[in-house]
Amino acid sequence: MDELTNWLSLISNVFTIIASGIAIYLFLYKGKEISSVLDLLLNYTHQLSLSEVKEKLERLNEYNAKDPEQCEKIVNILNEIIGQIRGNSRLKIHFEEVVSTIESLIADKRKLTEPRKRALVSELRERLRHLNVKNIDNLVGETK
Repeated sequence: MDELTNWLSLISNVFTIIASGIAIYLFLYKGKEISSVLDLLLNYTHQLSLSEVKEKLERLNEYNAKDPEQCEKIVNILNEIIGQIRGNSRLKIHFEEVVSTIESLIADKRKLTEPRKRALVSELRERLRHLNVKNIDNLVGETK
């Protein structure tokens, strides 16, 4: 039994050495490709976050701030948007001003009017478009 354990241990160690060699080879000679794949994955997750915020903005357009019942739903969606922005470090940087504006509207619901809501939605959309263009430029390799 000890001999079987020793052989299995030897085989295991050989495979570990081979796997380590492959990892070192990939790191040294295929580092750019691996980096590109990781960047692509990060950009994909960022795009998912942006599309979720867009969906929430579309939901906001369904409600009217003049109606007290719908105003509660608007506040809930705005809180979701704030949570998503704060949870994403890349979004947090770009939406710092908008988050403070949203927080002030939520704190004093009397300030939440339909024109302010529409202006806020438009501003968020424009910032999202700007981020989309920026992401595309980064993927293509152009930086401005």
